[in-house]
Amino acid sequence: MEKEFKPSLKESLEGLKDARIDDFYDYAMDKNPGLKDIPEQEMKSNIRKIINEIDLLEKVGENDLKRLESLEKDGSSDKNFKEILKNIGLIWEISGSGTFDKPFGEDPYKNYPWTRNMDRNRLNYTMRLAKKITEINSGKSFKGMSSVTKKVKTIKEAILRYGPYILYNGAPIQNEAVERALDRKGVVVPKEKVEIIDEEIKNTRDQIKTFRLPEGFELKGKEIALVAHAPQLVRIMRMINHYKPFPENTMIRLFPLPTSPDGKQTYAKMEVSGSLYYTYISHDADAESYPYKINK
Repeated sequence: MEKEFKPSLKESLEGLKDARIDDFYDYAMDKNPGLKDIPEQEMKSNIRKIINEIDLLEKVGENDLKRLESLEKDGSSDKNFKEILKNIGLIWEISGSGTFDKPFGEDPYKNYPWTRNMDRNRLNYTMRLAKKITEINSGKSFKGMSSVTKKVKTIKEAILRYGPYILYNGAPIQNEAVERALDRKGVVVPKEKVEIIDEEIKNTRDQIKTFRLPEGFELKGKEIALVAHAPQLVRIMRMINHYKPFPENTMIRLFPLPTSPDGKQTYAKMEVSGSLYYTYISHDADAESYPYKINK
């Protein structure tokens, strides 16, 4: 089953009992004093909606990982998930904290242990998706090869022919780490299928604004898979709805990574605050999300 998600700001607070709303509201007000001019009920209604969306994406992320692991293990009979992956034309990984080589970066998340290897985990997930999409599109299995060298060569050639493009646009130090990783022995993703947008990226807003499809590449009705951790995706999709960097009617399918259990509450709180800031203060995001699909 799949669902196209179109959250509405008109949802009522009536009957809701979630202690996180007041907690997140107080945190956002403390971080962003400029929010005091926004009616409290409107703010809390928005917070409720974002919390519910994050909770849903966390569950989707956990389920997607299980389904992917099942496909990797035995091919499984999950025909629906195979069809979903088959229709992915491009994977866009929004970089996270750290780099492919370093577990932590010089960013606001460096003091939170639960962000360890966040960018590497997103990149690894992206590569796993690309490999499985290639297997499905080619009709070939990459199991059973005794020679590691031959296996890497076979997979790399298959991804080049049948695999999705991968788009990455992180900070310069993150881009450099990805470039180095692609040259390493044993990496199965060919450089020709990876588009690294090398511009001055300082934050998520810059990543949204610098998005572009690889030269000569056309989606032709296929979807863009967007990979990031669940809480950040909520903010990302609101910023995408504001800047609309895609060709009209582009369909986005989210592949959220679940947050480490010890960071779920904190990360959600930070992203709620960030979403409110970008919506009401900097005006780099809309209150409504860009429509997207999720796997359920």
